[in-house]
Amino acid sequence: MPSSPRVSSEVASPPSDAFPLRVFFGHHKCATGWTVGIFREIALHLGRTFRVINRTRDFEDAGSLGELVAGDRVEVLAYSNADLDHARSLPPYRGFHVVRDPRDVLVSAYFSHRKTHGTAAWPELAAHRERLRSLSKHDGLLAEMEFSAPFFEHMDRWDYEQDTVLELRMEDVTADPVPHFVRIAHFLGLVDTNPAEGVQAAARRLVIQSNRWNHRGRRFMPGRLPMFPVPKTPLDTLPEETIIDIVEKRTFERLTGRKKGQENRNTHLRKGVPGDWVNHFEPEHIRAFKDRYNDLLLKLGYVHTPDW
Repeated sequence: MPSSPRVSSEVASPPSDAFPLRVFFGHHKCATGWTVGIFREIALHLGRTFRVINRTRDFEDAGSLGELVAGDRVEVLAYSNADLDHARSLPPYRGFHVVRDPRDVLVSAYFSHRKTHGTAAWPELAAHRERLRSLSKHDGLLAEMEFSAPFFEHMDRWDYEQDTVLELRMEDVTADPVPHFVRIAHFLGLVDTNPAEGVQAAARRLVIQSNRWNHRGRRFMPGRLPMFPVPKTPLDTLPEETIIDIVEKRTFERLTGRKKGQENRNTHLRKGVPGDWVNHFEPEHIRAFKDRYNDLLLKLGYVHTPDW
């Protein structure tokens, strides 16, 4: 990964007085792409400025992550490789943070880095991929343990005691996504607490559909004009059924056409089940992982004794 840029010691001003920053904090191979897709669609229905930040080079020209958010007036942020040092530069926010069993992160990263993950924006991965392809799976997992060290370090350094951040495990979210994303949306204050009825409900549905068409049309047009001459109306909250609809359209089965557990190593959504590390770790991998990351496993609660 690239070296870290300077970090501003000052917290940037909030991007909007009426709509404080909402943030998804993720980590590599913790279902970040899937979660970003859901969060992006929620943002488009709200008509809010959305940005995805993957690595430090995405904001180093701005000086800090907080300065980029303030300068671009970002209202909904997906920080998919969350580093606490940079997150501290953000204006006041409400967010949610997702972690995963680091052993499964390692196995997922190995298969993804060896074949399916894009390299265009990550030149370091191209060289790593060539190395992985020259190694056996046994040696490749050991090499991946070294390459993925920054991701584990970010999870280890994270502040898990923030009142404004909902802490979640990927395994729980992906096992039952609808109630978890409804909970996330409520925590972020994005759900109607007094749902509209009758004419008001119909008007709200029309606004949501108008925002969707506006967003879709812009993808095909240069500049700032939408393809379809429909207005975009920012909303502070959404009906709970809209959140449910967004999530139900993005289940593992609907995105892949496979059931969880049916493996396809040629796709980024490889298997979709937790605990896959037991199928790939050999005694040497267990020893090496314990040496480096046992404290992290204990901190996250994925093991309750050092002698797993």
